[in-house]
Amino acid sequence: MRLLFSFLFLSGFVFSQNIILKNVTIIPVNQEVIISDCNVYIRAGVIQKIEPSHTKQLMKGYTIIDCKNKFLMPGLADMHAHFPDKKSPIKLQEYLKLNLAAGVTTLRSMRGEFNQLALRDSINSSKKVASEIYVSYVFPEKDSLLTKDSIEKIVLHAKNNKYDFIKYLGGINETNFNYLIESANRNEISIAGHAYDRSLTKSINAGFASVEHYQPLLAAYNKDSLNFKEVLQNMKSKNVAFCPTLSFYHIFSFEFSEKTLLERNGMNYVSAKVKSAWLKEYKDALKDTKDRLKKDFESKYANVYKQQFLKFNKIFNQAVNSGVNVLLSPDDGIFNVPGFAMYEEMKLYKAAGLTNYQILKCATYNAAVYFHQEKNWGSVQVGRKANLLLLNANPLEDIENIKQVEATLLNGKYYSQKELLK
Repeated sequence: MRLLFSFLFLSGFVFSQNIILKNVTIIPVNQEVIISDCNVYIRAGVIQKIEPSHTKQLMKGYTIIDCKNKFLMPGLADMHAHFPDKKSPIKLQEYLKLNLAAGVTTLRSMRGEFNQLALRDSINSSKKVASEIYVSYVFPEKDSLLTKDSIEKIVLHAKNNKYDFIKYLGGINETNFNYLIESANRNEISIAGHAYDRSLTKSINAGFASVEHYQPLLAAYNKDSLNFKEVLQNMKSKNVAFCPTLSFYHIFSFEFSEKTLLERNGMNYVSAKVKSAWLKEYKDALKDTKDRLKKDFESKYANVYKQQFLKFNKIFNQAVNSGVNVLLSPDDGIFNVPGFAMYEEMKLYKAAGLTNYQILKCATYNAAVYFHQEKNWGSVQVGRKANLLLLNANPLEDIENIKQVEATLLNGKYYSQKELLK
């Protein structure tokens, strides 16, 4: 992790525990308001005070950063992150650096590994500089070795080793699934992941904390469109969140040209080696799909995805307006640049009809609500953790302005994007 430690010596970072962001405009996100011309005091990693910028006397002992014409909002939360494995062309240090540079201050790791626990704890204790991490324990997909006792041992292992939640992938029978739910409830550890038996309703009733990917919502609508509103109300009342991860599926619907893929947000920050590896994977996947389907590629693949996305957009908008706690993540994969692909996911939410405010809320405050941490982070308020994003333009006016990152604040420390990306 040498690269992370080297951050400490970069000139563009302000490591004072006491900072005043002067003349800044606040987008608090917990409310649909904008608060102009503020001085934001940050002390020991927490927002200490917010006052009008015309206040004549500033408190002493603070580093003052002039933020005139800049916008302050909560840091982004990628709620379906997959950390790079040994085969990935992007390595862990680069992955963490890119996320921070794009304004992501929270990562929910959906393919958690034991070594991520130590990384999480090092970040939480400020020994390492990176976005804060919530780590999943990935439950086994096969029934062959599972019994009621072995499931209890797995859940206790996850609990005792302080994993933040259990990731459900699928593949287990109803009996073992019920054992898992009973054990998780008894041991007070939440479950998030793929819909059980591909059923949104069964997952809601089982008490999932969140259901991942767009397909379960679409399947629920296709199964019973007349009662779909009741499904959404049940989802809301039981506090089951939803993370559709649209960008990943749009890429693998093969709707984009290679030129468009190479121009996606953040692609200018990855190496030629990464671009080449991603292009090869994309071309190979496209060729394999076309070879398999031959003349039916358009009718049975490309057009199917197009129709699914059109229908999904309508019901997705309905879910957001019904009060379902919607999260945001592009999912990790080719041409989803860590951190920077959050904007690509936001564009897809925009295409579904969400307002800019709704999109920002999905990417920040809703994640804090999901973790029951809304009193600690996820908004710009006094007493909240100073995990923040400073922008050079207003994303409420144009969601594209989320790309205009000046700096990321992590635990009250200021990291300019220019220095992070050097």
